[in-house]
Amino acid sequence: MPEHPNDAVPLPDEAAGQPDEPAAAAPSAANGEAAFAPEDASPGDAPPAAPVDVGAQHGKWHARLHRTVTSRAVWATLAAGLAGGGLAWHRCGLAGCPSVARLASYQPGGASVLLDRDGAVIGDLAPVRRQMIPLERLPAHVAEAFIAVEDQRFRSHRGVDWRRVAGAALANLRAGRTVQGSSTITMQLARNVFQDRIRANERTLRRKLLEVRVAREIERRFAKDDILEMYLNHIYFGAGAYGIEAASHQYFGRSAADLTLEQAALLAALPKAPSHYDPRRFAKRARERRDLVVALMLAQDRISTSQASRASASAVRVRAASNNTSTQRATAPWFVAHVRALLEDRLGEDVYARRLRIHTTLDRRLQLATEEELERQIRAVEQGAFGPPAGPAMSRHDVTATQTRYLQGAAVLLDASTGDVLALVGGRNAAHSSFNRAVAARRQVGSAFKPFVFAAALRRGWSPAAVLDDSPFRLVSGRQTWEPANFDGAFVGPVTFREALVHSRNVPTVRLVEDVGVGHVAKLARDAGLRGKIRDAPVIALGVTKSSPLELAAAYSAFAGQGDAVTPRFIVRVEDENGDVLWAPDVERRTVMDPGIAYIMTDMMGDAVDRGTGRAVRSVGYHGRAAGKTGTTNEGADVWFVGYTPRMVGSVWIGFDQPHAIAPRATGGSVAAPVWGRIARRAGRWAGGEWNTPDQVVRLAIDPTSGLALEQGCIPRHGDATEELFVRGSEPRLTCPARVGGRSWLGRAIAWIGDLFESEERPAAEPRRYAEGNERGDRLQRPRGASEEPSRVRERRAPLPVEPGWRDGQDWRGLPRDRADWIEELIDDVADDLPDREAALLDWVEDLADRLEDAGLSERDGRRMREWADRMRSSSEARQEAREDAVRRMLERLADQLQDRRIAVR
Repeated sequence: MPEHPNDAVPLPDEAAGQPDEPAAAAPSAANGEAAFAPEDASPGDAPPAAPVDVGAQHGKWHARLHRTVTSRAVWATLAAGLAGGGLAWHRCGLAGCPSVARLASYQPGGASVLLDRDGAVIGDLAPVRRQMIPLERLPAHVAEAFIAVEDQRFRSHRGVDWRRVAGAALANLRAGRTVQGSSTITMQLARNVFQDRIRANERTLRRKLLEVRVAREIERRFAKDDILEMYLNHIYFGAGAYGIEAASHQYFGRSAADLTLEQAALLAALPKAPSHYDPRRFAKRARERRDLVVALMLAQDRISTSQASRASASAVRVRAASNNTSTQRATAPWFVAHVRALLEDRLGEDVYARRLRIHTTLDRRLQLATEEELERQIRAVEQGAFGPPAGPAMSRHDVTATQTRYLQGAAVLLDASTGDVLALVGGRNAAHSSFNRAVAARRQVGSAFKPFVFAAALRRGWSPAAVLDDSPFRLVSGRQTWEPANFDGAFVGPVTFREALVHSRNVPTVRLVEDVGVGHVAKLARDAGLRGKIRDAPVIALGVTKSSPLELAAAYSAFAGQGDAVTPRFIVRVEDENGDVLWAPDVERRTVMDPGIAYIMTDMMGDAVDRGTGRAVRSVGYHGRAAGKTGTTNEGADVWFVGYTPRMVGSVWIGFDQPHAIAPRATGGSVAAPVWGRIARRAGRWAGGEWNTPDQVVRLAIDPTSGLALEQGCIPRHGDATEELFVRGSEPRLTCPARVGGRSWLGRAIAWIGDLFESEERPAAEPRRYAEGNERGDRLQRPRGASEEPSRVRERRAPLPVEPGWRDGQDWRGLPRDRADWIEELIDDVADDLPDREAALLDWVEDLADRLEDAGLSERDGRRMREWADRMRSSSEARQEAREDAVRRMLERLADQLQDRRIAVR
């Protein structure tokens, strides 16, 4: 019986006979004063205070405690509980303890299965085949590295390091969260081998006690070296590798018996969090933890100072090729490898310890088409289709090399509405190189960046009919001078906003970046999903920003999705053995730009595919709806095409791992665009659909000379009217150079003179941005019921070089830069109006001379006939020149008078 803290405990029968109230003279043990006073006590004898109620209450609790402690039922219950707990500890609960005796021969169960979007099996996630290796074959520093970092008192404890438990508890209490663990090597072995019973993701006391119980049983049955050997042969090292022998081959291509100190330290760094310290993905993290292992070995006198210095100074070097043959045999090896990494990050070792069903986003048919078309085009490059190739063919690859020197490629296709990755190719041969170029390779994107420049300009109020300047340009910054050039080395002068993008003109795009602002362009690109460094200079127009094919395709989804970009998704859901869903990633969509701007950009990039730099998409036989942009970096080291349909967006990249020229005629348009076109031709359901025209987009007829909108019933002075798209509220002002039926040169001259006087009353507008509204724009829209598909004008003539102020709606600021521009235009119109009968007569005479000569007319008569025809033509030309001179003099006088009048008004 336990003792009362103050007095001896009475026997049970004595306790039962005690009265409920205390004796009259008994003092209170709690306060040292009488609990009550006798009835005959005088008031003067009463205590100064009256704690009668407190003492009585204490006495009651004292009695109850006596009864509880001395109760047979209580002690029987306590004994039963202790017996039950002891039995539960011995039996490891109702399910019983894992069979520790079978530990040495344990092998993991079946592999998780990967399914495509239609439910067909495309591969599995079987771990690397385990190869057992005896402890005595391993160098001493291998075991010492693991003991140093995982369990430094491994050889002295009996499964649980109570000193470490106390230290971890104190550290966690101070931090207010879990910052240290206390698992020993034996406990880790128990947790890793018996994962069906001891789940690492269950943070419960029951799991921890079970782990301790199994660890103590392992220590009782096996020697320390046996435990360490089993640990090293069962622990998970990431990348599907179980056991140190498999891990050594996976990361270093050698047996664990040959591991160096720095290699052993790197492997010892992995079990804590294999995916977090993966040396292929996170080399910096891996090196920091490896160096921590080396430092612990030195601090615990397991290695010398010189050994530690050499190990810490060495770089982290792991083999690039994976030894995971199940991944190499998969339908889409780089896709499967990326899914494996995502699952390891999310689910940890459950990926290998449980038989899961992973439903992926892969479209098997589209994946096959992508692999075949990419390889077909690269082989054409290697065979000289675009000039002498600059590298060796894949057939000459040295299988012992750690890098590939032959031409590589990558491609990604996404569902434009969900971001589901339909196909992904990360290289040409997974056995040669497991490096995933589609996800991890970051290369300059070249002109594929330009759509973000033009989209930012549209957001800032520019219009597709605006006129840009394609002429020599020099940018001076301090002592540096930069003179960008176009790909063809030529300049075309004034060029419309649309044509600059369609034909990928560099210089106008650089000027546009400078006017719009680098910050606005960079913000839009980042909102779309580009994560590479964007320089704070107009040079970004030429695509010096780096991106991966996956990232760039996702960024273009903002155009394909009419303003909404999507995040790539590889996995639809993960189910366990019972069909319960463990993980189902959501579709992530975000708004990047106005739908009207995205639609106009799609229309312009549709022109790039139809008749611009991406027209090879059409030449290979794809005729469905499509838009896209090419990209070629300096010296043709990287060639890109990023294209999309209403349902699918994809990117194609081709280049060498070490950037250098591909071939003399290799460009994004000649090499990458055909690959995308052939894939789209085989894409089936992903190539269909239409883009709906947003309500805020209007279509107007445009005067190609001025870039202004034509009023109804009006026609241009020169050339044919074009159609252009605008976001409502940013349309250019209306103009009427000439009325229908008034195309004579005299009518055009009068219309031009009228425009001069009208321009004095026009309000000023911001240069080249057309921010001015148009109240009459509604009646120039497409009629109700008309097709929503834009009827693109196949030939858009660049406007004539006139004063920008006139073209942009500013007040008239004097005559054009070159007075001869508009004068010569009217003179050409005069020549076009040569009387029809006179022209027809001259043509008839020349035709007659030809016929008579063919019929056998003598040489002399034929010569006389031709001389007569020449005199007629000369006479007609003289009359025509006289008319032109008269028009020229009249217009020059009129121009001088208007100039004088304008100066006088000012």
